[in-house]
This record gives sequence, C-alpha cells and structure tokens, in this order.
Amino acid sequence: MDVAALLREDGVIDNLAPGESGTVRTFDHPLLVALGITALPDSRPGVRACLDWSHGTVHLAGALGAALFTALLDDGWVRRHPRGRALRITDPGHRRLAELGIG
Repeated sequence: MDVAALLREDGVIDNLAPGESGTVRTFDHPLLVALGITALPDSRPGVRACLDWSHGTVHLAGALGAALFTALLDDGWVRRHPRGRALRITDPGHRRLAELGIG
C-alpha cells in the first residue's frame, strides 16, 4: 500500500521530492477520517517526503507520517514485523482498507 501516492493522487498533499516539506491541504480524506486524523501538531513540518533507501521509494515523514503510523498501529490495521522495521497489514486492516476502496 503506497499511502504517499494515494494522498498525492487525491490532492491531500503535494508531489514532494525527497527531503522537501509541504502542508496537508485537507483532512477530509476517507483514510484520515477513518483513522481520526483531523489536525496535526505544529512541532514539525506537516508532511515531508523521505526516501526509503531499501525500496527506492518515497514515504511520508513529518507530522502526517507520524500520525498515520501511530493511528494504523493503535487501531490494529498494521503490526510491526518481529524483526526489522517492516509492517504487516492485519486482516482487520485489509477489511477496513477494502471498505475505503484502498489497497
């Protein structure tokens, strides 16, 4: 699941190059609504693009990336892999994403 691409395509965030910071244009996106993400703290950039060196793709960082990561874990949509940094989408997570038309 490429959350960064989904949010770019749906106009929630700008197309950012690795290392660039941007803002979140709207919180009225089905994924953000389902996870209860309605605002972000001002303590860090709203969204930042970060290059994932292991896959050569861009993932979300900044306040939005942190909020998504925390909400997905807290709501049980994803679980950490026992070793390493990988995440696994859970069965409930697959169902919720399918209900939202994502994935």
